[in-house]
Amino acid sequence: MVPVEAEVCVSGSADEGSAACGSLLACLGEVVDCRKARGIRYPLGSVLGLCIVAFVCGRQNLSQVSRFARDHREVMKELGFRGWRWPSVPTLSRVLGQVSVKDLQEVLSRWLVALVDSARQRQRCAVAAVDGKTSRASGVHVLNVFLHDVQQVVWQVPIASKDNEISALKQALDELFAAYPFLRVLTGDAMFAGAPLCSQLIQRGRHYVFQIKADQKNLYEKMQLIFSADLSREAPSSALTGEKKRLRRGARSLDRALG
Repeated sequence: MVPVEAEVCVSGSADEGSAACGSLLACLGEVVDCRKARGIRYPLGSVLGLCIVAFVCGRQNLSQVSRFARDHREVMKELGFRGWRWPSVPTLSRVLGQVSVKDLQEVLSRWLVALVDSARQRQRCAVAAVDGKTSRASGVHVLNVFLHDVQQVVWQVPIASKDNEISALKQALDELFAAYPFLRVLTGDAMFAGAPLCSQLIQRGRHYVFQIKADQKNLYEKMQLIFSADLSREAPSSALTGEKKRLRRGARSLDRALG
């Protein structure tokens, strides 16, 4: 029997980790099952749980997921499968093809929020990174939102061919903050350091920490002014131009945001 390569533990103890995994299986059971009642052999929540466990353990396609199910009967039992049969590749493809991605995402979001449903944990999970990634298996380009503290992707948005990561993030802001109201700061690379996106984050009461590169000439020069000695807190306000006064206020806001 091939050993399981990875074990998911979301809490401090094995018992808490088992409880969290059990709650995930229960949440997956809430995903709407669009299949006809006649001929259903495997519970939808169990199939989804199998795919999640197999992918966490390094499997990358449905053939590998099916073989994983064949080789790990004890895992299949824990996931709610009965008997000796396991889902074939056509069965996995047919079942997953009828699942609403949005519905599954909402269920997983509720589960993740429940894991950090305390004031202390929410404070620790207030910072998330945004970045675009292309799946090796499917070739689909997506925007990921990654919680630093729990090291977990909590939001994923597919990026259309005519869009980019910035527009995808702007369109997802309302849904993202509605699902994870405790998110306070977004971090990212230089791509996201544009005024329209930053303004939308400020309007929603959030903060941001984005990189700045020297080839972003205008923005880079403004940041140099903000952090230069000319805009230090000891500088007299009368010596500052209107532009520098605005930049100075921006520096103070950034200073407060960074604690």
